[in-house]
Amino acid sequence: MDSDVSQNGETKATFQNKENTMNGLTTVPTSVTLSSEQFERLYLTPMTVRQSPLAKKVGNPTPLRFCHYNHPLSCCLMAWRGAGGNGIAFIGPIVFLGGLLLLITSILEFIIGNTFPCVVFGTIGGFWFAFAATMIPAFNAAAPYSSSGTDTAAGLASEAFMNTYAFLFITMAVLMLIFLICSTRINVVYTVIFLFLLLVFLLLSSAYWQLGQGNAASGDRCVKGAGASLFVASLLGFYLLIVQLFECVGFPPFLPVGDLSTFWTRNQDKGDREDVERPATVR
Repeated sequence: MDSDVSQNGETKATFQNKENTMNGLTTVPTSVTLSSEQFERLYLTPMTVRQSPLAKKVGNPTPLRFCHYNHPLSCCLMAWRGAGGNGIAFIGPIVFLGGLLLLITSILEFIIGNTFPCVVFGTIGGFWFAFAATMIPAFNAAAPYSSSGTDTAAGLASEAFMNTYAFLFITMAVLMLIFLICSTRINVVYTVIFLFLLLVFLLLSSAYWQLGQGNAASGDRCVKGAGASLFVASLLGFYLLIVQLFECVGFPPFLPVGDLSTFWTRNQDKGDREDVERPATVR
């Protein structure tokens, strides 16, 4: 029968370590521990709980979110170089670089236990899928609003469709407001991104209602304002992509993102000290 202890009193583990040393082998750690600041830089979520074991073993999916196509879409909304059509030319990028990439990122964030990025990326990815489906004739979403009942392009330009579709942007604006409040636990860059995304959806809803009422000039200004806001948000997204990729590969120097977690921790610690110092009242 095998024994865990050899005749000279050495355990099997000790014997194996000596054998590895003799062969010139060294033990290499297979996991890393991130600080709270590094965790929030990489995963865009506050470290309010213990770091997930999977986060130490699998890659970080968060940078995938910022490999987006918002930049060309924003140029289209601002009508640069004669661009137009409110993004119809970007059906392919909307589906694959927008919806599909965000859906994959959301699933991966769910697997490693990052709830906030999972909800954010999944919601925005679902929006891009819905936005693309509305403009694809096979889904027959806008065609019933046309006079013939079969023309998708005419349906997209009809007053009834615009007045109805604007409510989708209002709903997305409410979600961006919720995400904006939650992002104040993470960093300044992320918070500013949601602020501009909130402006994007508010301006788009205003644009659709203005165009639906026949106010073409006001509607076009709102569309261009939404494009400008999306342009700023996309630039900040590229900045976060650079920060995260530099952090992943250890490329110095580390760029600032305006960490807000220390602010919340400081206020929480202050509140805890006040609770301890406050004398108990007897009723």
